[in-house]
Amino acid sequence: MKLRLCVLLVPALLAASCGPLDESPAEPVIDELTGQVLQEATTKYDMHRLLENSDVTGGTGITPAQVQAFLQQQGSYLAGYTDPAYGKTAATLIVERSRASNISPLYMLARIQGESSLIQSGTSTNLSKATGCGCPDTSGCDAQYVGFGKQVECAAKKMRGYLTDLEAGRATISGWKTGVTKSTSDPCSVKPVNHATAALYTYTPWVGAYAIQCGRTTVGGSSLMASIYNRYKTAYPWTLTTAEGCYSGTVDATVPEGSCVQSSSDALWRQCSQGVFIGGTTAKPSNCNVSFPYCASTRLGRSVPTRTCVQVSSTLWQQCGAEGAWRDAPGAGTTGVGPVGTCYAAYPL
Repeated sequence: MKLRLCVLLVPALLAASCGPLDESPAEPVIDELTGQVLQEATTKYDMHRLLENSDVTGGTGITPAQVQAFLQQQGSYLAGYTDPAYGKTAATLIVERSRASNISPLYMLARIQGESSLIQSGTSTNLSKATGCGCPDTSGCDAQYVGFGKQVECAAKKMRGYLTDLEAGRATISGWKTGVTKSTSDPCSVKPVNHATAALYTYTPWVGAYAIQCGRTTVGGSSLMASIYNRYKTAYPWTLTTAEGCYSGTVDATVPEGSCVQSSSDALWRQCSQGVFIGGTTAKPSNCNVSFPYCASTRLGRSVPTRTCVQVSSTLWQQCGAEGAWRDAPGAGTTGVGPVGTCYAAYPL
């Protein structure tokens, strides 16, 4: 055991006692997949049930202002970042792009931290691959997903696609399915008990270091998402649900309880129930208080999501609104905003 030098203090009669030096701290463990330093686990999770479905799809009451305050609290580089491709702040993109796919912004914060450490880092390192989306373990990142906003949108759409398959009773693209045992890359034999867990393993097919039963200790894996999510959930006074409806990224507003929205991400219908969107069906629910379907555009020859702006003549723009009705939007061509909000997409002549 190493000994430390004895240092005498003044007055001379008060000498500091000299005890043995503690062993040197262990070297940090670096995640084999992401290159990030793995934090010591304070809680371990059931590898068959990493998160609840509502953890991944909830958070309907979270606002860009709350995310901004959280980023500032964490000393994140993202607190002062605006994506030039979107002209929007990181906080706005995290909420907007997550909710557009009915994915929780709080889950997205955990995903960003687990993949790139950007939530708690004061530097821009890994900004272009913030969520690891389109960045498989075996190769580099797909160029079409490079950039912060694109990374958040990609991650949200991927998770929504996995959940849509699972909600329909299908396996995900890589074969994960609720209630069916499958081997991870650790390897571990996992039987997901809910859609959220199956979707997490589809995104990252490793259990990793934060599970009770099994997992590669040098990989964060999907268990890392559970660890970060639960830490972030209690680190800030989030408004996880809305008291009088659900926030819809498609509508870009909070819609009343019982409202039905045809999602811009996958064209499936979901209904607001007790502050959370439920469902995910091709058919519109029969008990909608108000609905936000796609609008049929004669000029485009197809249907487009709510808030889409289309120029129909040299002097007239219209925007898709509630109940599939087109509304005149005279300023949309220059401001990108119509009577029902910012244009989801704009189609000039």
